[in-house]
Amino acid sequence: MDTVLVTGGTGHLGRDLIGRLKPAHRVRVLARTRGTDPDVEWVRGDLRTGAGIREAVAGVRTVVHAATWSPAARRGYLLPTDFWRSPPDVDVHGTRRLLDEAGRAGIGHFAYVSIVGVDRPLLPYLRLKYQAEELVRAGDVPWSVLRATQFHWLTDRLLGKAARLPVLPLPTDIEAQPVDSGDFAAYVAQRVADGPGGRCEDFGGPEVLRFGDLVAQWQRIRGRHRKVVRLPVPARFERAARALTCPAGHRGAVTWSAWLRSHPPE
Repeated sequence: MDTVLVTGGTGHLGRDLIGRLKPAHRVRVLARTRGTDPDVEWVRGDLRTGAGIREAVAGVRTVVHAATWSPAARRGYLLPTDFWRSPPDVDVHGTRRLLDEAGRAGIGHFAYVSIVGVDRPLLPYLRLKYQAEELVRAGDVPWSVLRATQFHWLTDRLLGKAARLPVLPLPTDIEAQPVDSGDFAAYVAQRVADGPGGRCEDFGGPEVLRFGDLVAQWQRIRGRHRKVVRLPVPARFERAARALTCPAGHRGAVTWSAWLRSHPPE
């Protein structure tokens, strides 16, 4: 079996992806902290510093680069600074380091996990993801770029944090297409099996929902009862939000409401 290196293997998507890769591949994970899965080869390292990268790519055929660093996603809400800057240490500098070592090691396939709509970014974090895509495309390693819409778990986290307020001022008219990370992991695993595919078909959830309807489902299933106040947004923002969906792309199977019923709140 070929060895596949996964970055970001301790995150939501990474854990799902490892489970789908293990039946057909040896899986190696580059992480700052060793995980607990005994079927995985753990290499301690850090994309921000370059530590461990050379050892991680040695003898590997495919790299799946799923590691990312979004402070807003980690904390579960936006701060004003998130509209001005996002740290490039992992998404740009780390991607460059990983690509350089992958090229030296003769890696046959570099699969980069990205986000639908990064070429029309709303936030600095999305611009960083697009810069990383450009590095992948310009490199010497055969590549795939795999974009997904926003994951269910992240939408749930953001709403859970917002519901600490007595009133939810939200842009209820914009569209969203949240997706199950397990569905996307299966798609990524298939792309690993297929080999380099360049700019692959975007992957989204099975439904494109108005954000107001998405929040209503969340409140009903989570048992939360907050007044939602419609927050008007400029037409430019609505168009940019629509670019984060992919109604004509590849779709997963797990709906937003089905995911909520099967996953307790964090």
